[in-house]
Amino acid sequence: PTTEAHGATPVTPDTQSTEVQHTETLPLPTGTPFLWDGNPDSLTLNDFPTQLSSGEQVLEAVTALGPDDAGLYLVCQIPEQDTWLYAACGPGDKQGLILRVGTEWRYDTIPFLSDPAHMPAMAYGDFDGDQAQELAVVPYLGGNTGGNTWGLYMVDFSSGSWDVQQFTPGDYVAILSLSVSSSYDADANTITITAGDAQLTLDMTELGFPVPGGEVVVSPGSLALFTTEGDDLYATFSLDLNAPAIPEGSLDQAVLLHTEVVYTGSAFGLNAPSLSVPEI
Repeated sequence: PTTEAHGATPVTPDTQSTEVQHTETLPLPTGTPFLWDGNPDSLTLNDFPTQLSSGEQVLEAVTALGPDDAGLYLVCQIPEQDTWLYAACGPGDKQGLILRVGTEWRYDTIPFLSDPAHMPAMAYGDFDGDQAQELAVVPYLGGNTGGNTWGLYMVDFSSGSWDVQQFTPGDYVAILSLSVSSSYDADANTITITAGDAQLTLDMTELGFPVPGGEVVVSPGSLALFTTEGDDLYATFSLDLNAPAIPEGSLDQAVLLHTEVVYTGSAFGLNAPSLSVPEI
C-alpha cells in the first residue's frame, strides 16, 4: 500500500515518516457521508462525516457505489482525543483509511473491507515507554474458515510528524516460524509444541487422528488478533497441525499462542508466549 499525508509528498509505508502540513481551521464537520472523487487532497474538514457507520452499513453502501463513485464513512472514533478514522472506498476497487487528529489528516491505502465487514479499531497508549502517547490502529485484513487476520499500525507523533510503523504479517510469521518448534512422539502419537518457556503436549488420537500417516508438525496459522490494555500490546496467533494423513484444514487453529507485543519505537517483537487449546 502507499501512504500520503494531506499536503505532503506521498511515501511508502516502509518510509514511515512524513510531515503533515494541513492545518486548516474550520468549524466542526456536519452532514452525512457523501460521494467524492476519491482524492484525499480534494477534501476539506467540513467534508468528513460525523455519523458512525457499522461494518454492515459500510459494506451495503460500498456495494451500491457506481464504478466511478467513491464513498467516505466514519468507522472508528476517540472523540475525547479528537481522533477519527474514516473508510475511503472507490473509485473502482480502491480502498483506504483516513486518520484525522484535530484538523490534520493522513490517507493510507490499506485494504480493509471484506465479508464479514469488521471495522478497524484504535487505542492510545505509551506503547514504547517514551512518556509520549502513540496511537495503535488495528484494521481487519481478511479471513477464512481457519481464522481472521488483523493488522497493526503504530502512529507516533513525538517527532512533530506522523511516523507510522507497521507490524506486517510477514514480520510476525517470520518470528513465529523461528520461535515455535514441535517434536512428535510416534509411539505415543503425541506432539509437544514449544514457544519460549511455554510447552503444550497434545494427543493426536484424542484429536481424532490415531494414524496421522507420519510426523505431525506445527506451523503458523491464519488467525492474528491484536489488542491493547492500557500501555500494553498483546497478540493472539493460531498454530496449525499438519501431517500426511490429516486432511488440509482439519487441524487449523488447533493451538493458540498468546504473547506480549514489544514496540521499541522503530521495531516490533514478541515476548512472554503462552499456549492454549481453543475452547469449543
